[in-house]
Amino acid sequence: MTRSESGEHRMNIKGWTVAIGAIAVWFCLFANSAEAQQQIQIPETVLAQVLGADRAERIVPSAEQAQAEAMNLVAHRMRADFEDQLVAGVSRPSVELEVHFDFDSDAIHTESVEDIEAAAVVMTNHFPDSRFRVAGYTDAAGSADYNQELSERRAMAVWRQLVDEYGVTPDRLESVGFGEDSESQAETEDAAASAKRRRVELQILRTEARML
Repeated sequence: MTRSESGEHRMNIKGWTVAIGAIAVWFCLFANSAEAQQQIQIPETVLAQVLGADRAERIVPSAEQAQAEAMNLVAHRMRADFEDQLVAGVSRPSVELEVHFDFDSDAIHTESVEDIEAAAVVMTNHFPDSRFRVAGYTDAAGSADYNQELSERRAMAVWRQLVDEYGVTPDRLESVGFGEDSESQAETEDAAASAKRRRVELQILRTEARML
């Protein structure tokens, strides 16, 4: 082996050592945290220099992959919540969807899409023989009659997205508005508390007996 070949060989070994060390640290710190994986990633430029562009692309998850992993984590948690309630004998198991609306609006915020997609995955893949309800609630601001109508529109907005965007069978899903949350106090609640009242739940109405 010539001196030049020996130097190149040492550089290759050093490059692989750096890459393996970086990957090991990344997996130790963040492999068990999907949220952390979305926030912190190995710099693509570093991996590209060490491993080459093709290998770096295979190691660093794309934005689409990270989004899919986050959605799957939400779906897994949602399914576990339902199954825990069924095992406990809860008559109408429910999970609250992270679906948010502006004040006096039924327009769904874009960041809510992840939970709606996860709900569709749970309904389709894990409870295919069950019927569900989308239940809408509002805060106490405004008249009871208006809030009843607004809660119905919000529940229907989520129903439409589940059916139109994610293919949930319409006859497996109903939409109901319940108006004001019974615990909502318009006079004393701050904006953050009121926002939490403007929520949507996914409820199981009927499920076939099965082993959990």
